[in-house]
Amino acid sequence: MSGSVIAPIDLGPMSLRVLHHAAGFARLLQADLRIVHITTGTSPEERGRVIEFCTRVAPYQFNVDDAQVVVRPGKVSETICREAARDQASLIVVGARSHGGVAKFLLGSSSEAVLRRTSAPVLLVPPNDIEIVSLADRAALTSGPILAAVDLSETSERQLMLAGRLAGIGRQPLLLATIAPPRLSDFQAVTMLNERAEAIGVRPAATIVRRGDVAAELSCCALTEGAGLVVMGLRARGRPGAIATAVLKANRAFVLAVPGR
Repeated sequence: MSGSVIAPIDLGPMSLRVLHHAAGFARLLQADLRIVHITTGTSPEERGRVIEFCTRVAPYQFNVDDAQVVVRPGKVSETICREAARDQASLIVVGARSHGGVAKFLLGSSSEAVLRRTSAPVLLVPPNDIEIVSLADRAALTSGPILAAVDLSETSERQLMLAGRLAGIGRQPLLLATIAPPRLSDFQAVTMLNERAEAIGVRPAATIVRRGDVAAELSCCALTEGAGLVVMGLRARGRPGAIATAVLKANRAFVLAVPGR
């Protein structure tokens, strides 16, 4: 991974958490940080307002450079994905907020469009007080175990490679999990997980097979294993990000949704 980390912010309450984790992952991945604000006006005054906000709320360990701030007009999802494509982004970091007991993305109705359009992984930051990166003396991943959720019926190479890399960078255990279909025995499912890991040089600390509803079982698995980060693919069929959204609602873990190549 070599592109930038994109942090879309709306200057709302979740922007601080988005900036903190985007800055942390940019350092972990040795990537540039790009802060993107989409608005109807792009006057110098508007840009100055965004820069002032970022300077005021950004983590004290991180100095905001004016050149990192991008103010663009346009439709939210299209503009974010356009900026990500232009920068060959390694990661897009977006926030979620709790509204009426239901988690909604900071970008509102545009979030699904971002997940549908993006070719870059999307980190979904939950609306709680948990942080999975530290910006103290140096950036560190503090997520605890990283749970890579694998759908055995779909390609998973990219998400496994990313989960493996983050586990290596953060020195955290990598757990592979699948919600196996009835046609596969536990032994068959574990064998398939290990074969996929071996094919790309990933060495998991454990492989886990569960049965039942995918979102519910992944959430339960993350809680049981103490995983602060769940890495999963964006389904090629159905509503993009539906399972990632459900896991985010049900669990206190962050979700990293990875599209196929």
